[in-house]
Order: sequence, then structure tokens, then C-alpha cells
Amino acid sequence: MMADTKATANCGSEKSLSDDVEKEGMGAPTGGVEDLEEKKPKGGVTASGDRALVLTDLDSGLVGWDNDNDPDNPQHWTKGQKWFLMFWIISMSTFSPMASSLCAPGTSLTLEEFGLTSRTIGTLMISIYVLGYAVGPLFLAPLSEMYGRVPIICGSSAFFNAFILGCSFAPNMASLIIMRLLAGIGGSAVMTIVSAIIGDVFPVHERAAASCIVVGTPSLAPVIGPIAGGFLSQHLGWRWAYWILVMTSGPTNLLMFFLMKESNHSTILEKKTRRLKKQLERDDLHSYLEMRMPPREVLARSIVRPVKFLFRSPIAFLVSLYVSIVYGTLYLLFTTIPDVFQDIYGFSIQFTGLAYIGLGLGMFVSHSIYLYLPFFVLRQNAQIAIGVIFTYNDGIVVRMREKNNGVFEPEMRLATTIYFGPIMPVALFIYGWTARADVHWIVPCLSFILYGFGLLGIFVPCQTYMVDAFLETAASAVAALVCLRCVFGALLPLIGPKVYEKLGLGWGNSLLGFILLAVTPVPFAFLKWGGYIRKKYPVNVS
Repeated sequence: MMADTKATANCGSEKSLSDDVEKEGMGAPTGGVEDLEEKKPKGGVTASGDRALVLTDLDSGLVGWDNDNDPDNPQHWTKGQKWFLMFWIISMSTFSPMASSLCAPGTSLTLEEFGLTSRTIGTLMISIYVLGYAVGPLFLAPLSEMYGRVPIICGSSAFFNAFILGCSFAPNMASLIIMRLLAGIGGSAVMTIVSAIIGDVFPVHERAAASCIVVGTPSLAPVIGPIAGGFLSQHLGWRWAYWILVMTSGPTNLLMFFLMKESNHSTILEKKTRRLKKQLERDDLHSYLEMRMPPREVLARSIVRPVKFLFRSPIAFLVSLYVSIVYGTLYLLFTTIPDVFQDIYGFSIQFTGLAYIGLGLGMFVSHSIYLYLPFFVLRQNAQIAIGVIFTYNDGIVVRMREKNNGVFEPEMRLATTIYFGPIMPVALFIYGWTARADVHWIVPCLSFILYGFGLLGIFVPCQTYMVDAFLETAASAVAALVCLRCVFGALLPLIGPKVYEKLGLGWGNSLLGFILLAVTPVPFAFLKWGGYIRKKYPVNVS
């Protein structure tokens, strides 16, 4: 008999979304998935809060899942199986971004060894790694949708380890910069594909919590990197920072080759189809999710997918641009911390790394509150007093979905960003005007807590949104976001030294604060008109 498709409505009116954020509190999580009219994915990309369930129909020669609870379906894996996979993803996606800032505190030592004095070259050495994050997703993410998550992540991680090792033996600055770029390309795979894996194994009502752990936890890595790098560079030399990173990430990468389980639905069903062809001696069988075109054409089309999301989907571009502006200020901040705490406060290299603790603490608090604390709004005389504004995003989605007549909209994921957005410019204003010799060093460090708190609260919901809005091609959608974000993260720090040299630390950070203040209303616009824009301009990836 013909395959079943199970779904609930997933597209409806978006006009009440922004109102619901103000009117609603939390509810118990439930689920919601997309209503599909055809058994095979359409060329046009639309909202797909969850995957359609396609069942095997041998009479028609179509291979899908065996039943509603097929244990081979990643969304029906046990919790142990899901989180065993997440353990490997968390591990490698912690080592990868750690390499971006591990060498930051020891920049002066690296420049000294190579006989250089230019601060711009030192900044380029750090930020070039992030440029690799912009290049890699353009082809690695689509390849993971064609050939599976495991071979791409494991192979790219091996590439990352090889060039991180090469960095430790770099004979000059040019070779160090090139090898950091290549290491960044290899390390970008796991950072891009992680959200797609979450979409593979977790249903819509569990996705934000999983994202907060799996995506949020590695977000601490760029902060942990400088802390460790400061002590390693001071006592062992800057090359040891790379050696120790390889000593930890290398064995992890090796184990991943043998222990990671494939989660990509189309890859799993393709393997099942080949097995059934052999067992049943039926060459007419095809996977429901099979792309019936030559591999070269599939590859060519897949590689341009991330670019299509940026240039043909206004909502994907706007969300990516918003995150990129926020992310770019983070790396601009990274370039100022060593100078501020070494030149103004007289910190040694090893203790300069400790200044990054504030960022990590802010991210950790944001991470914890986002997961566990309840959301409640107190009203009195038409005035809204927000008791706790940061909450478990899945619950907000559930409540807003109920208010929207049971219809899930991916834009509901962005509900909490309207509260996190204003915090970051405040943090930059405080940092810019308190980083002075006559103000205790703890004050600018405390501003980092606010900055980290707001940063994670924007980063996680926006990346989860890209998965919910474009689920079937989530890796490519997230790749578009990561690509633009990392271009900003790589290039903005290069102009940082000149900006701060002309404007000073106070007005330089105030300029960044005003930029972030200008984009603070953007999440309101996403909630109000995001769904309309997304549906009006679908992306045809065929």
C-alpha cells in the first residue's frame, strides 16, 4: 500500500507572533510537524517544523521506514543513542572553535619570534581561522546531505587536526596564517553540521533544549581557549598551545571514525535500499529521499545551496546578517582584551587569559537560565514587570503554537531574542568607558558577563530557527548563516586596531554599541513579518 505521511499543520498566520511573546508565559512542551501533500520532498524549501514520516511501500518500489516507531529512524532512537552521538559532536565542536582564540594571549610572543611588530598581522593570524569557517560550509554542509554526516565530519576533523599540528611547526608567519586558514576549513564541518544533526534526531519540541546543550556548550570554547592559551604560552611557549590541542582532539577524532552513528535520514534510507535490493533481488527499489540525478549534478547543485539561501531567501539572509553583526563584535572584542589588560592594567600573558572568564560566565548563566528557569510575566496597572525573561525556548514555542490555533511557525524560535538583544550594547558601553587605569580591572571584566549573557541568547535561537525553517536542507541553511557570520568575524577585527587608534577605547566600543543598539529592534520584525517573508520567497534548491 502507499506510504503514509504523518503531520500536523505547520504554516499559518504569523500576525499574532509578536503579540504572543508579550502575552504568554510557559507551557508544557508538545510537538508539531509540517503538513506535507506529497511523499517526496519538494524542490521549494518551506517551513518544516518536523520531518514527515515516510513508510516503506514495496508494491510501489519505494523504501522508507518500517513503521511509526522504526528504531532505525534517528528520531526514534533511545535517549542513550541520541546523546552518545551528541557526546562526540559536543567534544569535537568544542576543540574546533577553541583553536580560533587559543593563540590570542600569545600573539605578542609569536610576533616577537618571527621578528614582526604589526598589530594588524597579529590580528590577521587570529581571525584568518574564522575565515576558514566561512569557506568550509559552502561545500562541506551540502556534502553531508549527500554522503552522510559521519564521513564528512570525521574526515574534516582529521584535516583540522593535521593542520593544527602543522601550525605548531610553522617556520614563519606566512605559513602559520595559511595553515590556520586550512585548519579553520576542516574545523568548520562539525560547527556547521551540528544543527542539522540535532534536526535529524530530535523532534521539534525537544530541539531548542538540545541546541542549547549541543550548540551552547561549545560556545564557551572561544573563551576557554584564551584562558588555557595564556598559561601555556607563558610557561611552555606558543607552539605548545597547538600541540596540547592536537593531543586532546586527535584521539577523539580517531574514536569518532569507529563509534559515531549516521543520523542523516536520506543516507540511512539509501543504505537500506541497497540492502533490500540485494536481499529481494529487486533493482527497481528506490529510497523516498533519493535524488534521482547523476552524482556530479547533485554535487554541483548542492554546493551552491548555501549561496542560494543567502541570495534568494530574504529571511535567511536577514537572520544571518543579524547574527553576523553580533558575532563580528565578539571578535573585535577579542582583539582589544590583550592590549587593555596588558597595557593598561599590567597583566602578564598568563593572567590576561583570565580576563575572558567573564564572557564564559555570562554564556554559562545564559545557557543555564535558557534551559531551566521558568518564564513569568507580572502585570499590574497595564505595566509589564518582567521577573525572569529568559526561559526554556521549547516551552515558549509550545505556548505560542497553542495561541496560533495549533500551528507551529519557525519564527516562534526567535521569541526570546527580543530580550537578549539590548543587553549587549549596554555591556559594550560599560566596557568602553570603564577600561581605564583609574577604574579597577574587575569592572570591565563584569561587563563581559553581560556581553556573554546576551550573545548566547541570540546565537542559539537563531541557529535553531534555521533548522526549523529549512529542515530538509538544514545543513545548507545553517552553512549560509555560518558563512556570513564568519566573514564578519574574520574581517571586522582587521579594522579594529585602526578604529580604536582613531576613536580610543571609549568611543570605539561606543560605536559598536550604537551599531548593536540599531539592530536591537530586528527580532521584533522577524516575529511580525518573518513568516510572511519566508513563505513569499521560498528557496528552490532543486
